Amino acid sequence: MKFVKRGLFEETMKILAEHAYKIRYVPHEIIEDYNATYNVVFRGKIYYNKCCQEVKVPLNDIRISEMWRTYEKYIIFHELREIYYRANSFSRDEAHEKASQDGFYLWGKDVLFNKMISEIEEMDRRTARKRTKSQKEVKTNP
Repeated sequence: MKFVKRGLFEETMKILAEHAYKIRYVPHEIIEDYNATYNVVFRGKIYYNKCCQEVKVPLNDIRISEMWRTYEKYIIFHELREIYYRANSFSRDEAHEKASQDGFYLWGKDVLFNKMISEIEEMDRRTARKRTKSQKEVKTNP
C-alpha cells in the first residue's frame, strides 16, 4: 500500500517537473477566495480558473497564498491532481473534489496535513464572513 501511495505522489510531481510549471507565492489577500490558482498547459490544453483571470496569472504558473507555504507539498499535489482530473474530462468542481480525496488518501493520518485542512477551513469561513459583510455594506450604502 505504501508503494502505491508513494507512486501516486511521485507520478503527480512528475507533472510539475515535465512541464516546468513555476510555483509562486503571493500575498494572501490577492487570492484569499481560492488559496491557490493555476494557469497551465497540460496535454496541449490550457487549464485555469476564475481567480487566475482576475489576478492575471501568467501561463504555466501556479500561485499559492504565502499563508500556506508551510503546506507546499500538499497544496502543489492538490493543484496538480486537479489539473490531471480536469484533463481527464472532469468538471472543475469534480476535479477539485477528486484531488481532495487523493490528498486524504495519501495523508489522512498525517498531523501536518490535518492541521492544514483545519486552518484552510477556518480561513475559508473568515473569508466568507468578510465577503458577506462587504456585500451587505454595498447594499446599505448606495
